[in-house]
Amino acid sequence: MTFDWIDALTTTPVNGVPAFPERSPNRGEASECEISLSTSSRDGIVALVAGKGWRWAHTALDTAGFSKTADGHRCLPLKGGDLRRTRDALHVLGVLTQMAGVPVTANTKVFIGDFARDLAEYLPGHWDVWVESYALQTWQGDLAAWMWSPSLTATLDQHRVPRAALLKHPDGVELAVIEDPTADRFHVGALHPSDLFPDGLVTPPAGVSVAPEPAFAAVDVSSRLLPAYARAVLHCQVNAVEEDLDWARSALSDAAPVPLPTGLVEAFARFSDAAPQICAAVRQLAALTEDERAALQRINDVVAAPAISPDAPAIPRVSPVDWWLKEAGDSLVALARRAVPDAEPTTAKSDRPPRGPAAGPSPPPRPGTPRAHR
Repeated sequence: MTFDWIDALTTTPVNGVPAFPERSPNRGEASECEISLSTSSRDGIVALVAGKGWRWAHTALDTAGFSKTADGHRCLPLKGGDLRRTRDALHVLGVLTQMAGVPVTANTKVFIGDFARDLAEYLPGHWDVWVESYALQTWQGDLAAWMWSPSLTATLDQHRVPRAALLKHPDGVELAVIEDPTADRFHVGALHPSDLFPDGLVTPPAGVSVAPEPAFAAVDVSSRLLPAYARAVLHCQVNAVEEDLDWARSALSDAAPVPLPTGLVEAFARFSDAAPQICAAVRQLAALTEDERAALQRINDVVAAPAISPDAPAIPRVSPVDWWLKEAGDSLVALARRAVPDAEPTTAKSDRPPRGPAAGPSPPPRPGTPRAHR
């Protein structure tokens, strides 16, 4: 099917057009929306909606016979034996939109979902991919709030971005793809990890601008964006570890007391959670000697042990908390700083409480979180 079929829906008459259900929104809302139709090699014809009348548009698409995809969009098949149904559905949609005065346009650019899925196939590992549609400009604020790459944040703040594709790796890395509002290219950036505190001392991973050629785009993402993301995450983690160390040492005069204060237990738990990830990142990003690799392995073995036992060869002879404060913490921080050349040591704040959940209002929904109204 070509774009001529899409254009034909605004001119071809259809008999027996189905009426809207009684529950549909007032037709007056239809004047405040528009429908864009893209062709996708995977999904067929994909309808994306913009404007306050998005409910009306969704009802029109459903009435015409569009199917709902897993990520909430409406589509029609372009392959197999359903082409007649596709042609009829386009004709019905044409009549409904003409009656309501709703503009329908054919988007000739590469569908963002196709680009993102093709890009994911060239990236290392497996990535889940989905497309989000922002019928209202305020909806794109959810993505902007979690965006870590400054150039994409600026685009989301300054321009209308009607859709984005999200890619998620099993290890937690999340990327976003948005269309350039002024040129035939895409911008790819990283979302801030949900389990890390924002850190103003960390250089955010810079986004990349790429042509709609997935294989070439994957080279830029793999060689520039993903390494920058790994360094930024490591920088955040090592700053947090060092901050906890500074606080714990200022709060203790000598050996850790028994029983341990709650804040100290929580700080050690954070170190135990972060240490394996830091060790893995340092091995990947830094050139290490055999002794340094052995030191990382010892730290990893201790924090990964299911139970602290003085009989286990990798377990320190002192208490785990004393070992963390007097040996492991400094060793891990020093090695991690070598892997992040631009990392600056944090400033100790002896009067601050241990790190904990940030106070204040809850953050906006994470991109990809199901929303009942979309």
